[in-house]
Amino acid sequence: MASAITIAVALEGQLRLDDQPAFAAAVGLARQRGARLIVLACRPEGQRLRGPHQRRLEAEALSALQGRLTAASIPLLHFPQLSTAAALAAHGELLRPEVVLHCRESWLFDDWPIAPDSFPRVFADFRRGLQQAPLPPRPPADLAGLGAGLEGWPQAWLQAQPQPQSPCLAPDSDSVDPRSAFPFRGDEASALARLQHYLFDTDGLRHYKASRNGLVGTEFSSKLSPFLGIGSLSVRRIWAEVLRYQALHGADEGSEWLKQELLWREFFLWSEQRHGAAFHDPGGIQGRPPSWVADRERFRRWTRADSGHPLIDAQLRELLATGYLSNRGRQWVASHFIHELQLPWIWGARWFEWLLIDAQPALNTGNWAYLAGVGSDPRSFGGTPRRFNLEGQLQRYDPLQTHRQRWS
Repeated sequence: MASAITIAVALEGQLRLDDQPAFAAAVGLARQRGARLIVLACRPEGQRLRGPHQRRLEAEALSALQGRLTAASIPLLHFPQLSTAAALAAHGELLRPEVVLHCRESWLFDDWPIAPDSFPRVFADFRRGLQQAPLPPRPPADLAGLGAGLEGWPQAWLQAQPQPQSPCLAPDSDSVDPRSAFPFRGDEASALARLQHYLFDTDGLRHYKASRNGLVGTEFSSKLSPFLGIGSLSVRRIWAEVLRYQALHGADEGSEWLKQELLWREFFLWSEQRHGAAFHDPGGIQGRPPSWVADRERFRRWTRADSGHPLIDAQLRELLATGYLSNRGRQWVASHFIHELQLPWIWGARWFEWLLIDAQPALNTGNWAYLAGVGSDPRSFGGTPRRFNLEGQLQRYDPLQTHRQRWS
């Protein structure tokens, strides 16, 4: 059985078929050689924290993907604790693929958009200095006639239901808190449906710049980042659909702002590549460790939504219950953690990476370091890190205390 399977596709944290160049290449190679196809779902290389909320979305995406592959008689073998290399080393005698192609996280650019030796430390310079255009997405490959057959494979490998390690969460959307601003399933079909809804079925994108600092509900922002976080949607697909929207309706503030947010994502990803381990160090890319108080009891209370500030505690209760927090709420919480509680920003960053439903290490660290005054905020290069006046922010963004009452 296994000897007939010659082409393997390793999905490393990318749980979709759309915009998967390596998957499309594997399909083409399988047809060219008359080979059969097998899909491996493995753990991505490198350390990455994934909490219960993100694991629930992953379970939903993986289950839906398995259904699509099973319909084409293509086995999906699940190795949640193993990297591709470890899975092949442990089970190579059974798998024995001739070729292994890897589906890793896709970025807007395949290569440095600005030369690494001149890569800027601030976003404005990055945006102005871009030397290439984002790449277009690849459509999903036609799977017809590629089935390897499912008979004989260990059922444990064919079971695509990684269990979230929390007794209060099951891998389905029935467990989602009804107050959540992200009540969506994590699978590719749900991701593409949300993209269509926000860009074309409503005026969401048109008003994105004005509404993006909202706190309550599903429509104040795109809600696309959790799909990006688990790989059921690609950033190139979003970019291409925004361009399609602009071709139909013209460029407006909302669509241009969403493109800028996608470029911010790219900036942090490439910044991590440029600076290496220093990107995640306490001193960040500036090499200037901030002063803090390593008070573990204060940090423990904070993780239980007991920060001492009612606005922050409401944000933390939402994060604990749903894994989601608005962009504005994340900035408030991080600013208060760093500047008022004076706790180590790397502690807060790790906690966010564990809990956030859309966590991505480079983006998470980049944003925390920015607010800590050791990252890419141009203001902090002069020694003045960004700090929020919470009472003023509350009056501006939640004057009726709608969010605070919702999460009281």
